[in-house]
Amino acid sequence: VYEVEFVVVCIGKFNSAPKMPALPSDKGPEVFKGKVMHAKEYLMMDELDAVELIEGKKVVIVGTHKSAFDIATQCAREN
Repeated sequence: VYEVEFVVVCIGKFNSAPKMPALPSDKGPEVFKGKVMHAKEYLMMDELDAVELIEGKKVVIVGTHKSAFDIATQCAREN
C-alpha cells in the first residue's frame, strides 16, 4: 500500500471537460484524504503555484502520454 498526498488524473486533457473515471461511491476521490485533480487543472496553474503544490509531497499520477510525463517530470524535479 502506498500513501500519497495527492493524485493527478491524466486522462482526456484535450477534451473540453476533464474526464474523471467512474468509481464506486465508497472508493472514489471522496474517501481519499489528499487532493485529487485532473491534469487539465494542474496545467492551468501558474508555475509557482504548481511548484508549491507538489514540492515535498508524495504524488501519484494516473494515466500516460504527454500530460502525465510532463507532470511526472516536474514532480521528480521538485522532489
